[in-house]
Amino acid sequence: MSIDIAYIVSHGFAARMVTQTNLLGLLVKEGKKVALICPDKNDTNLKEYCFNEGVELHEFNPRSQFWTGQYVEIRKYFLEDIDNNIALKEKHIWATKYNTSKNPFSHIRPRLAYLGYKLTKLFPQIRKCYKAREEKYLENADAQQLIEGINPKVLVSTYPVNFSEAMLLKAGNKRKNTKTIIHLLSWDNITCKGHFPQLADEYIAWGQIMRDEFMEYYKIQGDKIHICGVPHFDLHANIIKDRNHAQYFDLIGLDINKPYLFFGMSSPRFAPKEIDIVEWLAFEINNNSFGNDMQLVVRPHPQNVQGNLADVSWLPRLKALHNGRVLVDFPIFVQDSKMLLSMESQDMENLSMILSKSLVCLNSGSTLSIDSLVTNVPVIITAFDGAEKLEYWKSAKRLIDYPHLKKFLQINNVSVVHNYEDLKKQIISMNYNPIQDNNINLEVANIGFSSTSILNLFNGY
Repeated sequence: MSIDIAYIVSHGFAARMVTQTNLLGLLVKEGKKVALICPDKNDTNLKEYCFNEGVELHEFNPRSQFWTGQYVEIRKYFLEDIDNNIALKEKHIWATKYNTSKNPFSHIRPRLAYLGYKLTKLFPQIRKCYKAREEKYLENADAQQLIEGINPKVLVSTYPVNFSEAMLLKAGNKRKNTKTIIHLLSWDNITCKGHFPQLADEYIAWGQIMRDEFMEYYKIQGDKIHICGVPHFDLHANIIKDRNHAQYFDLIGLDINKPYLFFGMSSPRFAPKEIDIVEWLAFEINNNSFGNDMQLVVRPHPQNVQGNLADVSWLPRLKALHNGRVLVDFPIFVQDSKMLLSMESQDMENLSMILSKSLVCLNSGSTLSIDSLVTNVPVIITAFDGAEKLEYWKSAKRLIDYPHLKKFLQINNVSVVHNYEDLKKQIISMNYNPIQDNNINLEVANIGFSSTSILNLFNGY
């Protein structure tokens, strides 16, 4: 028995994209036989969802010494133009200038790799040889066996920089009766995550900018790229329309009849002094700097709490802020899941409800910025380090030079502030002049009912 569509999700955010939006369930209702391939078939959230929606659940979680973090760090030197991409150059700087490891080789390795990068610039043939060698190592018997057993007509990868997904894509690409598709989970994957180990037959883009990036970075023909919007934008629209916000706000202690600011935090790796800005905001809120009724909701990024980019020393400081006017909304993880950042199903719904009623969304440059504009909430990018002046490669101000953020900052209703004084003025201005036109200019992503576009696309195969 063959499967019509098999989605590969190796990252919790990708799982959220296809399950919490019920994209897979909608495909089943269209009469499709659907499978989900993940690194942990015992993930309680995925198990429950797939059982309820009639989706087959499969596990692929290979163990290989070759695909280590060291290899991931090295490959960008041979496949990317590091000096001309701030997001990738930053990783090199951190591996050399800010490396605190006591292992001497961890300091030598990036420096040697950088010499390899310079040689690759002089002799492009090195890159071709490197790609050919990597292609060989992507051959995986377990991946081939799984894809043969599922026998999908369409195989979709959501995070193709992950080598498990690349192995499965490789297996799918070898089959004549399987069409492979890349459907990215985030807006920065093309420009900031490094070269995809495997490409696909066709591509799903969020909008015109992502389509252009596929064509620029991978020379993909335009007729192979389908603009279908962003699935979780549908979730925002449905929750704004259908959910009882007041009931949920009462549950978490937020007064729906009073205005509030929403601060979506980033990992300390990218904004190391962001906790200081949050504490400053809480102080200003409690001292009525933005009016007697203003509230503040702070949401740590999941990477604040879990993974190698987390800093748990922030958590007590955040919890200490919680009072009648300042609320900290912690992300809800699936316990004991092997999948990175696996989130409970209600987490995205909670985020949508809080975001959609906020006066403004503050963050240092996360995907939450796009979500904000879609829900008609203006954005303030905090491109500074509290009261400190950190050097560029550690400062939050470097983020606005990342390729995807530079494009984002060109659209309307996005402000950048560089100090506390500017931040205070901007919030006061928005408090007196909230967005009324309900017609935000968003070019970064295609606003609309993405699920419908994707269903129509798959129905054509």
